[in-house]
This record gives sequence, structure tokens and C-alpha cells, in this order.
Amino acid sequence: MTKKIILFLVFASLLFAYAPEVHAHCPLCTAAVGTAAISAKYYGMDTSIIGLFIGAFGISTGLWIGRKIKKQYIKFQLPIVVLLSFVLTVIPLMSVDNSTIYAPVLLLGPAGSVLNKVYWINKILFGSIIGGAASLLGFWLHTYIKKVRGSVLFPYQGIAITLTLLGAGTLALYFGFKV
Repeated sequence: MTKKIILFLVFASLLFAYAPEVHAHCPLCTAAVGTAAISAKYYGMDTSIIGLFIGAFGISTGLWIGRKIKKQYIKFQLPIVVLLSFVLTVIPLMSVDNSTIYAPVLLLGPAGSVLNKVYWINKILFGSIIGGAASLLGFWLHTYIKKVRGSVLFPYQGIAITLTLLGAGTLALYFGFKV
């Protein structure tokens, strides 16, 4: 059994060592985010944290597929593909867990008006919105760094930036719900 594990690790290391250059939000990034979502569920994390990775998975998949389509058939094709990927990933999974959190919006107007009300939101949707925003920010930062420098800072920069932002979002949600 130990020999099989060592052989697998050596083989996986060789794959990474000889892998060609990858671009941001490729299948590898998408797989990393999907694996993180499964790991969060396995370790009993809050539903909003799982939603964070689900949202990032939806956005990453949309960016990956949208950028693979070379010809632009309609105006705003990439944003539409990304939005559809996000919605078609998150909405079906919202029914897995119906736990909610409240978001008091107490800004302006009489009690019960749009800006002076308490809203209840599904935890998976809440986390997905944060995860999607983190994934988009990671993609934008990676693209910006590549544009300014003319190259990446280090190999797998897009994955590292995205997973770092998702890790920060995970910590914020974890400690935010522990209070």
C-alpha cells in the first residue's frame, strides 16, 4: 500500500514538473476549487464556507469555458457565460441545505422599507456570492499583473492568487460565524 502511494506521488510530481504553461482559470484551477469545496464539507465546515467554494467553482468554470470559445457570437459573451455558469452551479445546490443567515439593512426610511429591513439569505447563496467575487478578483489581479509585468511573477500565479483570496474569505466566514 505504501509503495502505491509513493508511486502515485512520484507520478503526480512528474506531471507537475513537465506540465506546460497554464493560464488563469483553467481546468487545474477549477479542479482545485472543486476539491476545496469537497474538503470543506468533509471537515464539517459551515454551509456558507462550502457555498464560497461552490460560487468560486461556478465562476472559474464559466471563465474557463468562456475563454475557450474563441469566436464571439454575441455581445458580452464572456460575462454571459460566466453568469450562466455561476447561476446554473449555485441555484441547484441551494436546496441541499436550507439554513439561512440574516442581513439587517438599517439605513434609511421607515421600518419595513427597502433600506430599513432585515433580509434572510440562504447560506450557500451568501457564500457563493463572496466566493464568486473572490474568484473574479483573483482572475483580474492575475491578468493585471501579467499585463503590467509582461509575464507572471511565478508559475501557477493565477491559482495561487485565487486560492489565497478564497482562503481569506474562508477565514472571514469561519470567524464571522463563530462570534
